[in-house]
Amino acid sequence: MPRQASADWNAADRAPEYPPGAGEQVSTNNHPATETRTEARAGVTGHNARYVLLFGTGGVIVAFALIYALFWGT
Repeated sequence: MPRQASADWNAADRAPEYPPGAGEQVSTNNHPATETRTEARAGVTGHNARYVLLFGTGGVIVAFALIYALFWGT
């Protein structure tokens, strides 16, 4: 029979492979933690994403219009 989950099922002590400070950037007086603009943004810009979105959405609209015309058109 399954146990009832407690409120602290995801407590830090139950996941010892991920210590509390995992992933944090540590800084000292001699070497401050710095991030580039890309690291701070957590991604890159460009790669023509807007065009992929525009042409993909337009293609779906055209495909649905063709399907409608072929099956329900007069």
